[in-house]
Amino acid sequence: MVSLNKITSNKFAEIVFLNLFLFPIYPDNVKPSFIALFFIIAVYDMVKKRNIFFNSTSKVTSLLLTNVSVFLLLLISLNYSINITYGLKYIFRSLPLFLFPIAFFFLKENKSIFSSKLFLKAKLYFYASTVILFIVIFVVFYFRGFVTKNYFLNYSYRIIHQLGYYSVHPIYASLITAISIIFSISLFKIKKYQLLIIFGNILLVLNLILLSRKSAIIIMGAFFLVFILFNKSIKVKIKAFILFITLVLIMGVVKFIPDISNRFNDFVVLFDYTNMSSSNLRLNLIDVSIDAIKEKPFFGYGIGDTKDILSNLEHKNDFFNNKYYNTHNQYLNFMLATGFLGLLLFIIFLFKNLQFAILGSLEQFSIVLLFILLMFIENILDRQNGVIYFAVFINYFSFYNKINR
Repeated sequence: MVSLNKITSNKFAEIVFLNLFLFPIYPDNVKPSFIALFFIIAVYDMVKKRNIFFNSTSKVTSLLLTNVSVFLLLLISLNYSINITYGLKYIFRSLPLFLFPIAFFFLKENKSIFSSKLFLKAKLYFYASTVILFIVIFVVFYFRGFVTKNYFLNYSYRIIHQLGYYSVHPIYASLITAISIIFSISLFKIKKYQLLIIFGNILLVLNLILLSRKSAIIIMGAFFLVFILFNKSIKVKIKAFILFITLVLIMGVVKFIPDISNRFNDFVVLFDYTNMSSSNLRLNLIDVSIDAIKEKPFFGYGIGDTKDILSNLEHKNDFFNNKYYNTHNQYLNFMLATGFLGLLLFIIFLFKNLQFAILGSLEQFSIVLLFILLMFIENILDRQNGVIYFAVFINYFSFYNKINR
């Protein structure tokens, strides 16, 4: 008979772990509670098994040190920040970068957490919860009378402003959509899931289109193109047919869906710095950020002062019309906060985790690469959803591959 103690330490850990992959359907105010609970379970597991460092290989320990380094770097930069209040808020929001590597390190002796069976179940949970989220959004919008001829035009605006605790920024909705589509590749190999995956992927691709984030669409389009072209199991004629149909669909979407059309028209006015397009906004933000970085290139301004420094420079630039924008680039934000030395450490951290993902699978590599690419156009770690999903996937992939090698 299985003891209550064993059920508590193993099964309960699995249940809470799987709940992390249901985050797409959880309100934002619930997610921190599950993160805290998962960390407490990990600490309990470590104390019970007394496995903190004594049973650790040097490789697993070095992974822990690598993956907590980003949070520690931000924490150190707080010491030379002037605006401590903003800095503390940022540090608190960044806690998943610290908690998840430690939690997975403490759980390294828990074989069920790092089993292929539970990993597959986690992927299924994440995929299903993302599909359910967008079904629920459509149903809510339908009963509120939002599903009209202008539905395509207002979708991105409404998921930010008209869903209450379930509101989500389009870039993060695009992120979980893209991750789910990538997971679907391995899930589709299981026969009993195939109908779910076909239905789900139709919905997810439609959702990605409606969200109208051109960066996510371009990245996923490139991933799809590489997958089709280099997949030896697909015949050349079928590849040509798929690519032709894809091209026709893309041309139709760009032409007939206004949000998509407007966003891709940004490229027409690119480098016209007087035009307030999203692409030109980012180009102006790059210029302003580089001007600020030149003043303190080595150690930056500290995480507490990045917003104030950027805001002051933007107010002097007529393009921004007295509005504040963050850098919209994670790498520039790291340089502002921690200088070139901090950026170098962050790049090493990303490169190491990309290496671990390559050892795992194509889907893990694709998801880590997705985060790396999106960081060129978005401050992923500035928002709760961004930092949580980044910390969960980056750390679980790396520890999973290290422990199972």
